[in-house]
Formats: sequence, C-alpha cells, structure tokens
Amino acid sequence: MRRYVFLLLLPLYVLFFTFEVRAAQPTFSNLLQDQLDGLYKDLGTIMYPTTVSGASSLGKIFGFEVGVLAGAGNSPHVDALTPDKVDKLPKAGLMGIVTAPFGLGVEASVLPVKVNGFEYDYKAIGGRWTVNEVFSAIPIIDLKLKLDFTSADLKWHQNIGTIPVEVNYKNTSVAYSVTVGKKILFIEPYAGLGRIHGKSSLTSTGTVSIFNTSVPVSAREDVAHSTTYYFFGADFHLLLLHLGVEMANVYDNRVVVGKLSFGF
Repeated sequence: MRRYVFLLLLPLYVLFFTFEVRAAQPTFSNLLQDQLDGLYKDLGTIMYPTTVSGASSLGKIFGFEVGVLAGAGNSPHVDALTPDKVDKLPKAGLMGIVTAPFGLGVEASVLPVKVNGFEYDYKAIGGRWTVNEVFSAIPIIDLKLKLDFTSADLKWHQNIGTIPVEVNYKNTSVAYSVTVGKKILFIEPYAGLGRIHGKSSLTSTGTVSIFNTSVPVSAREDVAHSTTYYFFGADFHLLLLHLGVEMANVYDNRVVVGKLSFGF
C-alpha cells in the first residue's frame, strides 16, 4: 500500500519542486496591454479542466478513480517577459472521478501549493454524462458530455528595483466539452472538442505598479476571454491501475498532461 501511495505522490513532489525553481522568482514590470493579454492566454492554458479520461463510464452501476496529474503547457508570452527561460508552465493536480447509473458522474481536480512565498490554489469540478449508457442506439463509440467550473488564485512576491510588490492573479471559467472514444481491451483512445469562457484579473499591491500607465484598470481586472480547444489522448486500464496521456491545444498553446491513478 505504501508503494502505491508513493507512486501517486511522486509526480506532485516533482511538480512542487518545479514550481519552486521556476515560479518563485517571476518579475513583471511596466506591462503593456498586448503583454497582459498574452499573459492571460498562457496562464489560462494551464487552467483548462481535465482528468485525462476518456468517454466511457467507470462501471455499469458505480465506479471511482483517484490519482495525480502532471504535465506542462507552452508559455511563449511569459517567456518573453522574464529574463530566465520559462517557455513552459507546469500543470498538475490531484484528480478524482465518480460515476453512477445512467452514465452520470462527477470529475474534479485540485492543486493547493504554497512554497517559498509562492501560492497557487486551483479547483475544477464538472458534471459528466456518458450518453450511450442511456441511448444505446449510438453505435460503436462512447459519447461523453461535460460541463466544468474552474477557479484559480495565484500569488507571489517580487521586487521592482528594490521595492517589494505582491502580485495576485485570479481566474474563473466555465467550460463545456464533448468527448468521443472507445475502450478496446485495456486501451481507450479518445478525442474531444470544447469551449472555455473565463474572466481573469491581475493586480499588484505596493508603492509601484507592475503596469504601464497606458493600461487602464478595466483592462486588468475581470477581463473576459474565451477560446475553442481540442484534445486527444489514451487511457490505459490495467486492472486497478490507470495510466493516461493527453495532448490539448488551448489558447493556441500546446499542453501535455499525464495521469497515474487507481480505481475501478
């Protein structure tokens, strides 16, 4: 049992270290409007909701799955704003799925991180419905509809010159998606298409601002944005062990996420 717990927690230890090394020292100053828009896209990329799972139900009656996610998304706009190379941002979390009769179920993922003055709190929860569990006339494939709600809160400290500044990024979004797939023996390939509608805010607290004076408050807080995203992957069902990998395109950035989980 301890071995299984270690396997589940190891990817998170790696991602926590990644956050500390790569994200503890972000420094933004004199941000222009186009830079802020790009920053919202890169951060929004790693906020997209996923449990790296296909379209099928976990069981005809009830099923559950718990595990960890670990991966990264491209961040070209953040990279252009920082002196160090930050062309990727980590995406990770604890995940869980519960399915019930009639193809209904719930998917969730969370990631609370607090290291070296850097805080990140991510939550995503969604309702899912595997349609062909009710309408058996759908041939060959499984079809899943999903509605997700996500929230993220990111805080860190930086200096502009010698002046300390606290920076806070917030994001909330609603996403809906359709996934098609088919379990063949122990492998379930899948693909899907979705739409995200979100709002983002970036604020700073201190005697100096991280924004250029040309950027109004209305362009920094509760900024609405949306994107169509697509994804594809494979879920490997190895008795109680599940392994998965997914690639997605979100806000024109590529994200790759892996999964290690247990369930039935």
